[in-house]
Order: sequence, then structure tokens, then C-alpha cells
Amino acid sequence: MLRILITNDDGIDALGIKKLAEAALTLEEAEIYVVAPSEEKSGVGHGLTYRSALSPEERDFYGMPVKAWAINGNPADCVKAAYHLLFEENQKPDIVLSGINVGTNLGRDIYYSGTCSGAREAVILGMPGVALSYDNWEDQENYGDVVEMIRPLIQAFCEKAKRDTLPPEVFWNVNIPHLPLKEVKGILPAALSLHHYEDRYHQEAEGYFLTRTYPDGIPLAEPQDYHLLKHGYIAVTPVHIDATDKALLREMEEWPLVKAWGERG
Repeated sequence: MLRILITNDDGIDALGIKKLAEAALTLEEAEIYVVAPSEEKSGVGHGLTYRSALSPEERDFYGMPVKAWAINGNPADCVKAAYHLLFEENQKPDIVLSGINVGTNLGRDIYYSGTCSGAREAVILGMPGVALSYDNWEDQENYGDVVEMIRPLIQAFCEKAKRDTLPPEVFWNVNIPHLPLKEVKGILPAALSLHHYEDRYHQEAEGYFLTRTYPDGIPLAEPQDYHLLKHGYIAVTPVHIDATDKALLREMEEWPLVKAWGERG
């Protein structure tokens, strides 16, 4: 039996999470659990709820053969609460799938994204996590061929999870182009593109709103997620949750202040 936990940040009623469950249900011997926010929680990052109570509410999920709950919290809350409250110690999920997000989560977005936080929280709790996002921000009701696109990728991750061959401290960030399946060029490993947009604020009557501008030309100069996606590839990025700069850590040992304190001992 393959036990899959699904969450998202667009809310349990979003179309993207329905598509993700459809893809997961095509896998053999898959037992699907959906635990998602009761309302949209985009951009909440890895926020946790601890000053108020969480109240899981069991829900029907589009008539699908899955067990589903809505939670009055964030994506990280959903994964953490599901792990501790809904599963027995010897029946934890084999893998957590988060998404499918409306719009992409590329580069720096992984720090703001509730979708990515669902996958990251899975890894923190010792489970493999995969975040999936779809480049349909300008066409939000259209998920095209996304189920067919992600099915083999999900299957590959799930098979590795069952064999326990996925690295323990990594979540996977997947971005899918909004193209017909026949026009997708392939699946490629991708580095994070950290400088492909610029954030600005503009003033309206109510106050200041955050806006984002993107470059006009998109050369495929480096294997980065934004550039690969815009050139028709599914971009897959392994994101290590240990953000320590190990090389700089060793360099710090030579700092005069550090050495001076060391010599005092």
C-alpha cells in the first residue's frame, strides 16, 4: 500500500488540488489523504498556528475515494497536524505532495510559498515532500494536460519513496509549463533562479500593493528553473532544508575574533 498525503496553499476547494488527487489516484495501491487549508493561504511561507486552536473538519472531496479534512491553518499546519493527529505511529504517509499551485514557485518564491512549505514541513517530519506548481496564473481555470504531465513524475517519486531511496533532507520543487503535453520538451533538473524578477510597491487609494516585474527577454543561458520553464521544460529542483553555508562556516574559524576567544580556552 502506498500512503500519500496531499496538501496545498490555494485551499481545499481549489481546482489544482483536485487535479493532483486525480493524478495520484492513477497509481497502483494508492491510499490518498487530503489535508488542506479551509481557505486560500498563498504567500504565508512556513507560518505555523500556535496562538489559536486548529479544528480539522472532515470533508467530502469531489466524490473521490479519498479521506479529506479541511483545517483552519496554513499548509505547514496541515502537514504537521495530519502527521501527529491523523496517522498511527506505524502508518505515516510514504510521501507528501503539495499543490498543484495556481502559478509558479520559482527561485526566491520557495521562501514565500505556502505550497513549498507543505513539502518542506514533510521533510522536517521525516517524510519525502514534493511541491508542484503550474504556470497558469493568467489562465487559472485551465489546467490543460497537467494530470498527464505529472503522472509519470509522481510515480517516479512515489516508487523512490517506497524504496526509501530519496535523500532525507531535501524537498523537491516542480514547476510545470502551461503548454499542451505534446509541446513540453522534457523534464530537467534546475537550479533556483534567484534574480529573474524585481519586486516593487505601487500606491492606490487603500495603500501600497506589491507588484512584480519580469525581464522581457528570456535567454536559456543557465539551467535555472525560470529559464527552463519559459523554454518549455518541466523544471525540478532539489532544495536542501539545511541552509548553512558550510564553506563559510570553516572560513569563520580563521576570523581574528573567533581565534582570540579560542585561545582564551
